[in-house]
Amino acid sequence: MKFVIFHGSLGSSNGNWFPNLKSKLEYMGQTVYCPQYPVDDENTLKKSDKKNIQNLDSWMKTFEREVLPHLKRREKICFVGHSLGNVFILHIIEKYKIKVDCAIFVSPCLDRLPNADWKYDKVNTTFYKTDFDYEMLQKYIPVSYVLYSDTDPYIEPHRALHFAKVLGSSHIMVKRAGHLNADVNMNEFPLVYELCVTRLDLTLYQKYSYKRKIEDTIQSLRHADSKYIVMTPDQLNDEATFHFMHLNKGGFAAFMSNSDKWDPEDEYFKGGRKLAGKGLDFSRVFVVVNKQDLKRPVLRKQIELDIKGGIKVYLIDYKVYQTIGCEDDWGIWDNEYVCIQHRNKEGKVTDGMIDARVKTLLTAQNWRDRIIRLAKRAKDIKKIDEYYVKNGIEFEIIE
Repeated sequence: MKFVIFHGSLGSSNGNWFPNLKSKLEYMGQTVYCPQYPVDDENTLKKSDKKNIQNLDSWMKTFEREVLPHLKRREKICFVGHSLGNVFILHIIEKYKIKVDCAIFVSPCLDRLPNADWKYDKVNTTFYKTDFDYEMLQKYIPVSYVLYSDTDPYIEPHRALHFAKVLGSSHIMVKRAGHLNADVNMNEFPLVYELCVTRLDLTLYQKYSYKRKIEDTIQSLRHADSKYIVMTPDQLNDEATFHFMHLNKGGFAAFMSNSDKWDPEDEYFKGGRKLAGKGLDFSRVFVVVNKQDLKRPVLRKQIELDIKGGIKVYLIDYKVYQTIGCEDDWGIWDNEYVCIQHRNKEGKVTDGMIDARVKTLLTAQNWRDRIIRLAKRAKDIKKIDEYYVKNGIEFEIIE
């Protein structure tokens, strides 16, 4: 999705909460434009013989040069404006007929501000307009929000609410927040970010990363540039629950047959069976460390339940598995991220990782494909013993 942020009168693209919002959205993989529009300094404005450079025409030319060429029809676009930037958005949409997915208007108004300083009157005049074709604008802005404060020194609440009314916008009042800018220490604006995120089609990794961030439960190392998250053992169950709730395509997981912490009826394994029952492509590979493990009641129950639940169950000998060079305990979810658990010599989980790096995904996909080629599919728990021979696992694919 493409986001365009519009600063306000005599403002800066590097001011207020704009850089923080831009950075967060880009971290989520979005494209963000936040150009600097022409503004005057106060000394120049005091000179009556000087024409101010902040005007509707100069801002339009900047938009045409720096943003418009990057906006394509039928792509998702969101405009985010602050103060004067909001009415400027309306001019843009009226002129260029840009269909946006959403617009977020922060401290908006349409006409002159009686409480504003003289310099704003001088540079804002060409922007003010109250006779837009609002019916047309609502067609081009189907979803919009107006954020305003009850203590704004420039824009009284009734002006912001009028703006919301004529555009059919949802409105949200933020208490005691002034002009919703840096003057009240708003160098970040979580509410605007949250509204932006609601418009995104996120990958599974992005959803998980975002969820962990907003809950503020992650105390691990976050690598925004590398797209991976390291987790403590206590956080792994949360991750497992999450990916079973949000999978859209399917998953693949490998487990060691000699694990001593295993409950076929826990929510993690139930989650996989529920997904398979809904038609998602889900595979589980059991790595047989010792052939006697196949007689373990817990393993046999797991295999039986998985087969009945629609999961593709595979068995592979540990010695064969080792030749592949993959992790012992890992999985791929929706082909979007890899989940890996690391264990110590005693088999205890020391940490975990979800990794959305392209290199890691390609490596894991190669592991998966090689495992499935070398493993044997098991479709009937009753056939396990008769298809196991002395030199290794020799399951034939039972149709």
